[in-house]
Amino acid sequence: MSVMLRTGGFCSALVLLAAAFAPLASADEITIHDPWVRWVPEVSDRTAAYMRIEAPEGDRKILIGVDSPQFDRAEIHESVEEDGQARMVHWSTLRIPAGGERVLEPGGYHIMLIGRQGDALEEGDVVELQMRFQSGEILTVEMPVSREGLNGDDEHDHHHHH
Repeated sequence: MSVMLRTGGFCSALVLLAAAFAPLASADEITIHDPWVRWVPEVSDRTAAYMRIEAPEGDRKILIGVDSPQFDRAEIHESVEEDGQARMVHWSTLRIPAGGERVLEPGGYHIMLIGRQGDALEEGDVVELQMRFQSGEILTVEMPVSREGLNGDDEHDHHHHH
């Protein structure tokens, strides 16, 4: 899609408004929405990353690995409850159905970030995540640190590339 901008006019405002509601990241049709990392107190060296991952129609995607230069390890986990006990299950892959999505959220699937490097994360800091897919695609996502998440509202500036 091509867009023409006219300075100082209605079209410029319309284009800016449309850009504000565009998906946050995309690598060969994998789309990431509302990425964020949970703020934790300085004493903790681990936290979790959340987002919504969409796969294109007719093309299932499989997340096979995650890395962050700010943490020793990043792992795919799921929080589950069995017999009244909550526990985390480590997964080696995460499947995103063709034309569907996988939601990573508190209490469900998430990326566990373990062994923080450097200073404690403050609210508003950015964590970089590299997501590797079975197809060979690598998606780099910059995720803001937040206490409560983005609540579906993208007021933060995110940058992504692969």
